[in-house]
Amino acid sequence: MASLSQDKGRKGFRLSFYGLDKRKRSMWLGGFSRRQATTVKTNVEHLLVARAAGDTPDVHVARWLGSIGPDLRKKLITAELIEATAEDRGPVTLGPFLERYVASRKDVKDSTQATYRKTVTALVSYFGAGRRLDSITAGDAEMWRVEQATNGNQRDRERTEMEENSVRRRVGLARQFFRHAVKRKLIAANPFDGLPAAVRGNAKRQQFISAETIYAALEHATCPELRAVIALSRFAGVRVPSEIVSLTWQDVDLEASRLTIQASKTEHHEDGGLRFCPIFPELRPFLQALYDTANPGIDCPLSAPVITRWRSADQNIGTAFRKLLKRAGIKPWPKPFHNLRASRQTELLAEFPVKDVCEWIGNSQPVAMKHYAMATDDSFQRAICGSTRGSTGGSIWANQGESEADAQNEKPSKTRVSEGFRDLEISKSLGPAGLEPATNGL
Repeated sequence: MASLSQDKGRKGFRLSFYGLDKRKRSMWLGGFSRRQATTVKTNVEHLLVARAAGDTPDVHVARWLGSIGPDLRKKLITAELIEATAEDRGPVTLGPFLERYVASRKDVKDSTQATYRKTVTALVSYFGAGRRLDSITAGDAEMWRVEQATNGNQRDRERTEMEENSVRRRVGLARQFFRHAVKRKLIAANPFDGLPAAVRGNAKRQQFISAETIYAALEHATCPELRAVIALSRFAGVRVPSEIVSLTWQDVDLEASRLTIQASKTEHHEDGGLRFCPIFPELRPFLQALYDTANPGIDCPLSAPVITRWRSADQNIGTAFRKLLKRAGIKPWPKPFHNLRASRQTELLAEFPVKDVCEWIGNSQPVAMKHYAMATDDSFQRAICGSTRGSTGGSIWANQGESEADAQNEKPSKTRVSEGFRDLEISKSLGPAGLEPATNGL
């Protein structure tokens, strides 16, 4: 399988063999005695057999590999007989490693790349770009986490502390980066293993937003598109801005009362991120107003976007929403659009099977229970009163088998708001309100 020969006028031996790719290879063993060269030849033959079978070298070959010098190891690596280790490659530093990793992840979205780079910046700022990867210990990783929790907030001027879930996400990414280093055998162990990284529900930032509050805000909005965006979020649980941007007129079937939603966040799932959601009675007038203005299929193609504004990263709909709340005299709440979406899911979960609701909203049951579902005062009061009747915040009642006479005799609950949009004029003109200048960030 392998053979030894000598070059005229040179001291040493040339080892020749055929690799797994059937190409002839050779390596010069300069200064080796015949006995030493024969030992190399024997072990190379064992390595060829092991690699052809997909096995690891036996214990004798492994011991021999541990005894040879770096020059011979380099020749064996070049001949693709053994894999290079971290020691073979030399020390790897943090900055170049992270840059190469992020650049290699062409399979993720630009927004994910941006998130990666925030964590890269945090790691490099703390440890330094030239820090050896294998010198970062579990204790170092723990202190980095403390630094992120206490001084990692670079966005808010009023505080430096970072929210616990933000810290956990950042730790999770750091763990991901270093896991890749372990797989490439650049380091022996991941220093970020064991640090908490799972995102938890944050009850402090959850707030149920009643439909009455939204109707009160919408009375101060003259921009039909802003009204529709708010209604889509509060009455259909559509994600803002990602799912709003992808919504086209061919996705809006007013006749069948069905929305087709493309979710970029879940497009890697088995369903491709495609889901269907009812057009609830509370939502219909806002979509109808835009439809009548756009006249899709005649004045514009069905492939045209439903929302033509806020389609780029530098157009911040959150700013427009907060200014609208200010005009309406309503105190803004945390995570504006997420809490609208969560409020809708909370209402629907009280009325319909959880599987159906999660299909409409586009999340899993564990995620819905952990991050969306909320306890409400309305449910508490109905439990006290012993009521068997509930409200989705619209015109869909839980006990649909109830007689019409009973339904007429019972006064509507305070959370039933299907009548709320009767007095709300849906303007088709694009007024000045809702046209605030775009700003960066929510």
